Amino acid sequence: MQNSDIDALLTNFWAQKSEAARLEIENGRAGVGGQSRNARHMQNLNAFVHKMFIDAGLDESEVVLGKSIPGYYRRSKNWDVVTVHKGNLVAVVELKSQVGSEGNNGNNRIEEALGNTFDASTTQELTEVFGKLPVWSAFCMVFGSDPSTAKPVRMRGNPVFPIEKIFEDMTYGRQWEIAIERFIQTKAYDAGWFLSSWMDDDANLQYTEPVPSATLHTLQTQIEARVKFAKQALIND
Repeated sequence: MQNSDIDALLTNFWAQKSEAARLEIENGRAGVGGQSRNARHMQNLNAFVHKMFIDAGLDESEVVLGKSIPGYYRRSKNWDVVTVHKGNLVAVVELKSQVGSEGNNGNNRIEEALGNTFDASTTQELTEVFGKLPVWSAFCMVFGSDPSTAKPVRMRGNPVFPIEKIFEDMTYGRQWEIAIERFIQTKAYDAGWFLSSWMDDDANLQYTEPVPSATLHTLQTQIEARVKFAKQALIND
């Protein structure tokens, strides 16, 4: 079932990606790397998640985009959305996209995602610099690929031990599905949102939300619960 909010977000996402590609060609710098550095395709998504926290009850001044928080294993980490209430960290959100060159750095990106939330949680556990609340984090990903045409990831090397069957014949999109589903199952992240999106042969927008625990609806529900909890926990501050 299509969602008008998602339709609008992804229409803008693909329009910005197309414009970035056009400019790269026009300037003689064609390539995915240049488009990846152009973050305009993510601005509407960032603003949409920003508004979700405000709609959930935080003041606009308590929700900021693209700000850093201290780390424990490194000096700081920049998160796409950072929310604070009464001087306490309420939530941090990472938003990513991957379009084209699907195999590039997939494992590295998953490892980075895990490291980011682990660093934030460790910082709070050992220093309590973020206030009274435990760290709450969410990870959101737009993966630009048509699942019907995706090819399985080729296994490299000879594993010393058997690989879990869930990873057999997986595509790069499926790899992200498994990762984000397990981020939430293991509480590495408290919430998530995974969109697989593509333009079909007739230039029509298509998308799926293949992870039931990481949809727009589940993210909204968990954000609302987190904000309600934080405001209640800090009511006497």
